[in-house]
Amino acid sequence: MSPQVRQFYEFGPFRLDPEKPCLWRAGELVSLTPKALETLLILVQQNGRLVEREHLMNAIWPNTFVEDGNLNFNVSVLRKALGTDEAGEQYIQTIPRHGYRFSADVREIAEEVPVLIVEKHTRSRVVIEEREFPTSAELAVEKASLLPGRSPREYSRVYAAGAVALLVAIGTVTWFLLPREVPPPSGANPTIQSIAVLPLKPLSGEEFDRTVSLGLTDTLVTRLGSLRSIVVKPVSNAWTEPDAVELGRKLKVDAVLEGTLQRTDRRLRVNARLLRVSDGTLLWSASFDENETDLFKLQDALSLQVTQSLGTRLNPKDAELLTTRDTQDREAFHVYWRGRLFLEKRNPEKAIVEFQQAINLDPNYALAYTGLADAYMWQASFTSDADAELYGKAKASTDRALELNPNLADAHSALGRIKYSHDWDWAGAEKSFRRAIELNPNSVNAHQFFARLLATLGRYEEGLTEIHKARELDPRSADLGVPLYGILEKQREYDEALKVLQSTLEMDSDSQFARRGTGKLYLLKGDYVKVIELGSELFSSPKETDFAWASMLATAYHKTGQIGKAVEIRNRLRQLAEKDPKSLYFLALHYSELGRTAEALDALEKCLEVREDRMLWTKDEPRFSAIEDEPRFQEILQKLKLAS
Repeated sequence: MSPQVRQFYEFGPFRLDPEKPCLWRAGELVSLTPKALETLLILVQQNGRLVEREHLMNAIWPNTFVEDGNLNFNVSVLRKALGTDEAGEQYIQTIPRHGYRFSADVREIAEEVPVLIVEKHTRSRVVIEEREFPTSAELAVEKASLLPGRSPREYSRVYAAGAVALLVAIGTVTWFLLPREVPPPSGANPTIQSIAVLPLKPLSGEEFDRTVSLGLTDTLVTRLGSLRSIVVKPVSNAWTEPDAVELGRKLKVDAVLEGTLQRTDRRLRVNARLLRVSDGTLLWSASFDENETDLFKLQDALSLQVTQSLGTRLNPKDAELLTTRDTQDREAFHVYWRGRLFLEKRNPEKAIVEFQQAINLDPNYALAYTGLADAYMWQASFTSDADAELYGKAKASTDRALELNPNLADAHSALGRIKYSHDWDWAGAEKSFRRAIELNPNSVNAHQFFARLLATLGRYEEGLTEIHKARELDPRSADLGVPLYGILEKQREYDEALKVLQSTLEMDSDSQFARRGTGKLYLLKGDYVKVIELGSELFSSPKETDFAWASMLATAYHKTGQIGKAVEIRNRLRQLAEKDPKSLYFLALHYSELGRTAEALDALEKCLEVREDRMLWTKDEPRFSAIEDEPRFQEILQKLKLAS
C-alpha cells in the first residue's frame, strides 16, 4: 500500500477535489452536477482572473452547440450551493458582457493519500480494487477526531486502519444481509404506491456516461410505468434539489429512487437506493457491476431488483415487460440517447444525424424511429418553407416505428402530434393520444400534447385535466407551464396565467416561450409600456426575426403613439411575410389589433392556404377578438373544423 500525492483546492469552508471532481463543505459532500463542477473547477483554477464566457462554453461543452442559458444555469446553481463568504460577498463575480471571476482566497493543498486494496465479492466473481482513502469520511474524521501532536502521516495510518476495520465489518454484514437471486417477500413495502425516479448521476462529465445515465434512467421509468401498479414520476435533468427526500415531499410521492453511475476500466457500476419520503428511511440499496459490453444485463437487473424492492409480485408477463429491450445493439442504444441529449439542447439537426445512425446500426430499433420523428417535428416548428417535407419524413418514421412495435406508446404519441400539428385531423389525433396514454399512463408527452389538442378544440376543462396530469407526473418541468398558460389565456384568466409563467421563469429563467407569453399577457391587459420594457430587453433590434415579439412591439408602439417605431417593425414583418407564413400569421395578429380587418383576414386566409401550423391557435385567440365576429373569420374556422 503506497501513498499517492493529491492536489486539492480550499477556500472558505470548502475543499474542491479536482481529480474526481467533487466539492466538500466542512466534511459534507455538496451535491452538484458534473457540468457545474467543471465550471467551478475552471473558475477556481483561474482564481482572480477574468474567465471569458466563450472560453467557459468551449471548455465545458467542446464541439457541442448549447445555448448561453446553460452556462447561466450552472453559475446560478454554484452561487446557490456556495452562498457568500465571511464578508457577505458572492464567490463568483459577474463581469457584465465579458464573463466571470472567482474572487475567494484559494489555497492549493498537496496531501499524501494512502491506497487501500479492497477485495469485493459479487455473486460470480471477486473484484480487486485500489481505492483511495480518505473518501467521503475525510473531512468529517479530520474535524471530529484529530489528536494533538500527531503528524499528517500518523493520521493517515489511523484513517487507513479504521477504514480497513470498517470495510471488513461492512463486508461481513453485507454478505449475509444483501439479497442474492431471491426476491424480497411480497408486500415488503406495501405502502409505496408512487415513486420519483431521479436521473442517475454520472460521476464523470464524459458524454458517454451522460448518455448511458439518461438511457438507463428513462428505460427504468418506462419499464416501471408499464406495470401500472405504481405511479412513476420521472424527474427532469434540471433537478437541483440537494436533498432527495425533500424533493420527494415536493413531488408528493411515497418513495424516491436515486443512484450514481461510474465507469472505470470499461466496467459500469450503478449504486442505487430507495428512500421512504415520510421519514427518510433507507428501504433498499444495491450495487450493480457489469462489463461495459454487458450494458443490457445491467439494465435488466436494475429494473427487476428495483421492482422487487417495491414489494411488487411479478407474474411472467410483468417479468417480460421489465426485461424487454428496445435494441440489442449497445452502440445503437448509446447513439440514440446522444440524439435525445441534442433534442434536449434544442438542436434537432444534430439529433437527426444521431437517430439516423442508430437506425443504421439497428434497422429494427423502433424507438430510434420515434426519436427521428420528434426531431423532424421540432425542426419543422422553426423552419419557414419545408414544413410539409419535414412532417412527411416524421410520418414515415412513425409508421415504421409502429410496424416494428404496434404497442409503442411514444410512436402513438408522435403520430398524434403529426395529425394535430400538420394534418389538422382532430379526431385522428385524439385517438392516437388516447392510445398512447392507454399504453403508458405515465407518458408526460402524451398528456401534454393531448391537452394542447383539447385547448385548440375549445375543450378547456378536459385540457386542464390533461395538463395537470402531466405536471403531476413531472412537476419539475418548466416547459409544462407553457401549455397551462395557453389554456388559461384562452379562458381570459390573464392574472392566473401570469402567475404560471412567473413560476415557470423561476424554474427556467431562459425559457423563451415563457418570456414571450409574459409579454403577450401584458399586451392583452393593456400595459403597453410594460410590453415595450420587456421587448426592448429581449428584442433589442428591429432586424431580429422573432416574429412574436415584433408583432407585440409593433402594436405596443402604435398604442402608445410611437408610430414611427411601429411602422418600422411592421414593415420588417411585411418583408419577412413575403417568404415566411410564420411572420404572416403574427402580422395578422397586429393588423387585427389596429382595426385593419381586411388585411388581417387576407393574411389569415393565406396562412390557411399554406397550412401554417400556427393556425392551430386561431380559435379563441384573444388578439383576434376584434375580428372574431366577421363572416370571413368564421369561414376560416369552419375550414379548420373549429367553428362552434
